Amino acid sequence: MNQGTANGTRRLIITADDYGYWPSYNEGILASVAAGALDAVSAMVEREYCDPAPLLESGVEIGLHLDFEGRWGARSGAPARTALRVQVERFTTLFGRWPSFINGHHHCHARPELATPVFETAKQIGVPVRSVNRDHRQWLRERGIATNDQLLGRMQSNEPADPLADLRDLPDGVTEWFTHPGYPDSDSGSEYDMARREDLDTLLRHRVRERFDTPVWGDVRRTVHSEAFAYPGGPLEEHRERKARERDARDRGEQAD
Repeated sequence: MNQGTANGTRRLIITADDYGYWPSYNEGILASVAAGALDAVSAMVEREYCDPAPLLESGVEIGLHLDFEGRWGARSGAPARTALRVQVERFTTLFGRWPSFINGHHHCHARPELATPVFETAKQIGVPVRSVNRDHRQWLRERGIATNDQLLGRMQSNEPADPLADLRDLPDGVTEWFTHPGYPDSDSGSEYDMARREDLDTLLRHRVRERFDTPVWGDVRRTVHSEAFAYPGGPLEEHRERKARERDARDRGEQAD
C-alpha cells in the first residue's frame, strides 16, 4: 500500500502552477478554475501580477509556488532560506492564511539548498510538499511530511502535453498532475509561453469529457491536498492533533493563572 492514503484508494489532484507570473497566464488559470478543470493553484507571491482576489473568490485550494532566482551553489543556502521565509510571510499577507501546500518553480523546493528549510516549514504549519521523484518522496516521508505518490506533468514544451496513458492507469494513492495553463503572450519572456495554451486546451478537453462522458481516469476521485492526506494517523492529522494538544495545554495554563 502506498503511504499517500490510508486505505490504498486512488486520488487525483490537478494543479496549476505559476499564478502571478503574467496577466494572461492568470487569465488561463482562472478560466480553468471556472470550468472546474483544476483542484488547486500555486501562487508566485513575489511577482507583481499575483492578485489574490480572483483566487480567493473562486474558492480553489491555494498553495505556495516557491520562486528562487538566485544562483545555486555552496553560498546559496542562506539566500534560499531567506526567500522561503519572505515568501511564506508574503503569502499570509496576500491570502490571509497559510498556504495549503508547497511546491517550487522549476522544482527549486527539492534542491539541497531548499529541501530542508521547506520540510521544516511544512512540518511547522502542517501542509503537504510536492515530491518530484522517488528519492525526494522517501526523504519527505521519513520526516513525516505528507506528499504525493506519483507526479505527472511536463517541464519542457517539447514534452507531450497530455499524460493520457498515465491518467488511464493511475496507481493507488495520491497522484498530482501539475500543469501551466495560460494564454500566450511573447512579452512574458517565458520559454514555456506557447505551451501554456496547449496545457489549457488539454485541461478543458478533459473537463468536457469528465462532465459529459466517463473521464479518462475512470473512477479515480479528484480531490485537494488538504483532503487527500487528512486520514487518521496521517501526517496532517498528527499535526492537527499536536496543535490541539498545545492549545489545550496553553488554555489550562491560562486558567491556572
